[in-house]
Amino acid sequence: MAKSTATKSRRRSRGEGSVYRSADGRWRGAATWTEPDGTRRRRVVSGHTAAETRDKLDALRRELRQGVPIPKGKAPTVAEFLAAWIERDRARVRPSTWDVREQHVRLWIVPTLGRIMLARLSPADVERALGEFLKAGRPRAEGGREARGRRRSVSPLTIRHVRATLRHALSDAERDGLVVRNAAALARPPRVPYTPIDYLTPEQVRRLLDAAHDDELGPLYAVAVSTGLRLGELLGLEWADIDFASATLSVRRSLALTADGSYALGETKTAKSRRKVPLPATAHLALQRQRIRQAEWRLAAGSAWQDREGLAFTDIVGRPWAPPNVSRAFVRAVQAAGLPRARFHWLRHTYATLALAQGVGLATVSDALGHSGVAITAQHYAAVTPGLRREAADAIERALGTEASR
Repeated sequence: MAKSTATKSRRRSRGEGSVYRSADGRWRGAATWTEPDGTRRRRVVSGHTAAETRDKLDALRRELRQGVPIPKGKAPTVAEFLAAWIERDRARVRPSTWDVREQHVRLWIVPTLGRIMLARLSPADVERALGEFLKAGRPRAEGGREARGRRRSVSPLTIRHVRATLRHALSDAERDGLVVRNAAALARPPRVPYTPIDYLTPEQVRRLLDAAHDDELGPLYAVAVSTGLRLGELLGLEWADIDFASATLSVRRSLALTADGSYALGETKTAKSRRKVPLPATAHLALQRQRIRQAEWRLAAGSAWQDREGLAFTDIVGRPWAPPNVSRAFVRAVQAAGLPRARFHWLRHTYATLALAQGVGLATVSDALGHSGVAITAQHYAAVTPGLRREAADAIERALGTEASR
């Protein structure tokens, strides 16, 4: 006698599952399916309510119907994945970069997104978190921990940087098969209003350099504003890198923060940062003055002289300058010159702005600054380039206008 069709075993379709309540009170949904190679797979989702769990199970089914590969193994939460990722990242980036990413993970991402299962993280989740960051403000860290209840305003640009950290992390997760898409890359970042860069006028530069001529760091200011070098690149500059005969210098290393909080010579910020820079007369004369002055300091210090690297810029006993100390000294020099408050990095902006205003090509300025691409230079100095485009149009008109009217 043939078996009743009611008692026949039924093969579940791809992704079919059930929702049930477990002993701990949480609702869980289980889905099983067969991979193309014949392997049987099972995935469990959970939620606080049956409806929430059913929604998660439906999302899993949709992915299965669309042929989206489901990551294998135990699915970690965002917090669990980032805890391991940030430690691996320590060996791959500069200490200063790692410090920033670690703060992004600890103070921003984990408190907001950490409990979400990594494989279930969606672009909507990331966008919601970015919006919360903007609304709540910046968490104030004390002793390495978030201080609750005390928030400062935060810029959209900072939130973009937090998103970038999560994007880097999820890129590694995608490569390792833990997620099937990069939710941070797909999430729309907050709009960042354009803010013109700050720089000094030629008259302000002259006043600053005149006032700081006999200052211990006066030559450094002159080289900074006339070459556009970053502060770390200036402080990592060795006399061997300077060719007075050809009036050029080579940027090979940079003074940067180390893992133990001290400063040491290391690689430049990017590969494009390694470059040869022509020396204008202002920088050439400043470096000659610095070489003579440093020789006098070395003679006066005798055996107490500490420089063993042949650095161009040291204090009076040969110790390398820490970047924060230079920044503070620059603020005092600006005040002594009777100028409005300015930051050291404005000297780099001043170099680029003045060069572009004098008609130097964008690509040439980008190479001199050591930017990784011309697009970065154009983005930073967008306020200058429209004027240059107008000058280019006027030049074309001067060349063609008369002939065109005939």
